[in-house]
Amino acid sequence: MLGLSTTLVQSLVDRNELQGWKTRGGHRRISLQSIHDYQNQSRMPSHASFRSRVAPKVLVATETPDAVEHLKKMSEEWDFPVTLKFVDSITEVLLNLGTEAPDLLVVELNLPRLQQEKTLIALENFNVRNRPVSVVLLSQERSLRPSSPDSPSPIQLAHGPLSDVWLHAYLTGVVAQCRT
Repeated sequence: MLGLSTTLVQSLVDRNELQGWKTRGGHRRISLQSIHDYQNQSRMPSHASFRSRVAPKVLVATETPDAVEHLKKMSEEWDFPVTLKFVDSITEVLLNLGTEAPDLLVVELNLPRLQQEKTLIALENFNVRNRPVSVVLLSQERSLRPSSPDSPSPIQLAHGPLSDVWLHAYLTGVVAQCRT
């Protein structure tokens, strides 16, 4: 239900972040309400933080410096209640994700397929170990898939290049979600 490993669930119970108990056979049982509470607090921080903040923090990353400059210029004309930051290095994003703490991360992947897969895995691992960040990955690779497609994930995959039209439309949806 949480998409977490058994070891991580056990440590969450030991730290009282999940309410659970051991059976006579030594197995752990977790309270369903505790699972729902954990999901509301940990797995959906983007919605909660959007509602609690006036301006959600959105980090946009692409490896194309010209695209970054174009998006910056276009975004100056938009009237969205969001804080936008543009970065031209996926590596920089991965290294500083914990300190940047965005509510939403939009990443255009133009890297070779293997590096795109590694980037996706790095983001999935970050979300398991830290406060999950809602992520949208844009890629031309149609077959790029999360490592656990059946478990809930704050990472969305979208096909296509990152454009000002796409970003404007996406942010329109984000702002609408914030207002509900």
